Amino acid sequence: MASQFGDSVTAVSAGGSGARLKAASRDRILEAARTLFAERGFSSCRVADVARRAGMSAGNVYWLFDSKEAILEAILAEGFANVEAMTAEVADAYGPARRKLDLLVDRTLALYDANAPFVVILAGLMGEGGRDLIRSLGLDMEEIAGRAHANLRRVFAEARSEGAVAPADPDLLVAFYLGFFNGLLTTYRDLWPGLPRDALREAALRVVGYRPAG
Repeated sequence: MASQFGDSVTAVSAGGSGARLKAASRDRILEAARTLFAERGFSSCRVADVARRAGMSAGNVYWLFDSKEAILEAILAEGFANVEAMTAEVADAYGPARRKLDLLVDRTLALYDANAPFVVILAGLMGEGGRDLIRSLGLDMEEIAGRAHANLRRVFAEARSEGAVAPADPDLLVAFYLGFFNGLLTTYRDLWPGLPRDALREAALRVVGYRPAG
């Protein structure tokens, strides 16, 4: 009985180690791919390039991902999920509109700092053929972006009703807000890490016509 118990523990332990190794390898591949796809563009990279950047063989990459497109799908799915989760968290937050706006800017800055390659990759795919490629991966851009947009619309509609932003269409304020961050990051990616966060925060609020309390 003791021997059988010991064998079972060893098997479970080995299985757990294998799962952790697989997860770690997957993370390395995705991190390498994010960097490469953002630097060179998705179409200019090969699986071999990703493997080299990740410090492993191409065979190891194919063990976890069937293709370069499968890697891109994982990157985009994770990035979209992060955006949706952040916007939902802010929209559902308790408190007055100005508090939510402050929270939104803070969360947006943190999200873009952590997901800068995702934003750059997505922007690069928005050109000719990119939307078709995303659709072929089983990702519905209109539906995905629509959920995040709806969350942000709730925030700006509430802010407008409380006089915390300009009396403009909330959909337009969402466009201004996202356009500010997306445009700045994709155009000045190398400068992004060094931009003063206080200045970014102030500029983002100014874009939506922020109005301080009384």
